[in-house]
Amino acid sequence: MAAQQNFKSNFSVLQDKIQKLIYLCEDLKKGNKKLLADKHQLVTVLEEEKAKVQRLEEGYKNLKEIERTTSRQSITNMKRKISDIIVEIDKNMTMMEDK
Repeated sequence: MAAQQNFKSNFSVLQDKIQKLIYLCEDLKKGNKKLLADKHQLVTVLEEEKAKVQRLEEGYKNLKEIERTTSRQSITNMKRKISDIIVEIDKNMTMMEDK
């Protein structure tokens, strides 16, 4: 009878341990599922940020190109104005020499 009682006690302990393992396994599954969801969200955010950085870099590149073009146009306009002024001075000098 004592052996049967000891067997029931051991079986009960084993059953409790199995229940605890099942609970821990389920808890780990939930934690893993949450971590996977967090990972997915972070990957999505990372991809969005990479796209944003790429757009910003492209915008910066375009802005620099516009600045270079504007500078070239500005220099060209200044050269044209200087040339026009020189032509005007030459005309005036010629007119003064003729008088």
